[in-house]
Amino acid sequence: MDAAVAGGQNPIVLSRTMAMMHLAVHDALNAIDRRYEPYIYFGPVDRSAHAGAAVAAAAHGVLVALMPDWGTPEERAKALPMVQAAYAAALARVPEGPARAAGILVGEAAAAAMVGARKADGSPATLKYTPGTLPGQWRPHPNPSPANPPIGNPTLAVGNWPAVLPQWAHMTPFTMATPWQFRLPGPPALDSAEYARDYNEVKRLGGKSSPERTAEQTDIARFWYEGSPQGWSRIARLVAEQRGTDDWGVARLLALVNATIADGYVAGADTRYHYNFWRPVTAIRAGEADGNDATVADPSWESYLNTPPLPDYPSTHSVAGGAAAAVLARFFGSDQIAFKMQCGSPFPGTTRSFSSFSQASQENGDSRVYAGVHFRSAVQDGIKLGDQIGAQAADKFLQSHKLPMR
Repeated sequence: MDAAVAGGQNPIVLSRTMAMMHLAVHDALNAIDRRYEPYIYFGPVDRSAHAGAAVAAAAHGVLVALMPDWGTPEERAKALPMVQAAYAAALARVPEGPARAAGILVGEAAAAAMVGARKADGSPATLKYTPGTLPGQWRPHPNPSPANPPIGNPTLAVGNWPAVLPQWAHMTPFTMATPWQFRLPGPPALDSAEYARDYNEVKRLGGKSSPERTAEQTDIARFWYEGSPQGWSRIARLVAEQRGTDDWGVARLLALVNATIADGYVAGADTRYHYNFWRPVTAIRAGEADGNDATVADPSWESYLNTPPLPDYPSTHSVAGGAAAAVLARFFGSDQIAFKMQCGSPFPGTTRSFSSFSQASQENGDSRVYAGVHFRSAVQDGIKLGDQIGAQAADKFLQSHKLPMR
């Protein structure tokens, strides 16, 4: 994760990288001992191969193949040595000999199968997107001033960026049949009571200096601002360790969590670019033009945290959380599992406790309202979309391997 972010990958791109890497790791382990069905690599089983070498080679093979596709030359120059150093450190823990050599071959083969399968998935495509100008339509929007979290480049800090990665709406999913398999019904009509409710909630709680947002709600907004692949992968690792899950189970869990997060961004892009709904900061500043008497404009309103440059509906942050929570609940056989987690960048250091995966998913979604970057309907419908993606993947992919009848 550190290397991918250093290499210029935003959470959307990172989700694809993480899914590919963890699926390759899963396949490498199951080419040594087939406990679960592979995803893409069905090579011969080699029980002599060292599992640690196979895991390292699979992860390394995917990462070095993907790093050159994203970021600036300076970012790539920083990221690639991080990957190489991690790979060397991992292999240094494995005794030299035939088992290590066999493990490297298995891992490299699993990585090559994954990279080859995704070469034409549509992720690098160029797709023109034209912003709207009518009430309810997305258009570039400002960040709060100063940007929160801070952005070093003063030109970028002000926001007003074009929409990012519209081609993700057409990318080949990992577990869904199509990007639109679970397409949502759409945001509330501008003249509806539901829209007025959403508008006034985020206006009250998500503003830069909101007097109604509590200290805990502010903490929640900051805690979950970290990217979904990072936060939910950490939750998966923490709970797996707490419950004594073996390496094959951890590999399967991380593969499913990250594949469904990646598909959450694909499905979310399909829905959001289909409806092209405006963000709260645009809507609140233009409230007099929406045709709803219950929405009062505030031309100077600013969101508490930076608003990502994408249409509002759905919140893909919420889709990712819903998908991961669904996978976790099915993997461990219960939603009601308590855990606590410390968040990472850009607001590291806070620890929060949860009684269930669904509680964490809901708080993850709530954070986007408290941050001022999403309407409530985008959050709640996003969680529902994620739950569908996660449930289907957990029930159909990487299932326990059944030995043939003798």
